[in-house]
Amino acid sequence: NLVFVPRRRGFLVISVAILKAAKNGVTKARLLSSLSLSYEQATRYISFLEAHGFIEKHDSLYRTTAKGFKLIKEFEESSLIRSILHT
Repeated sequence: NLVFVPRRRGFLVISVAILKAAKNGVTKARLLSSLSLSYEQATRYISFLEAHGFIEKHDSLYRTTAKGFKLIKEFEESSLIRSILHT
């Protein structure tokens, strides 16, 4: 029995990691280093999250919105997502 183990982190996993890092406010530089993202990757993810209302920029800090906190909660409580990520 072969088990598929993804080599790359998925879009949703990285998006939720960014939202978790931004709970109390975080700079883009801190995101780059803490999540091992390139500048281009971080910019792409942040742009997507901002456009969809999951994160907001205040001065130089990115902060998770109420909608972002809801996504984190749904992600952590989803048995379907957990089963896909941990198989």
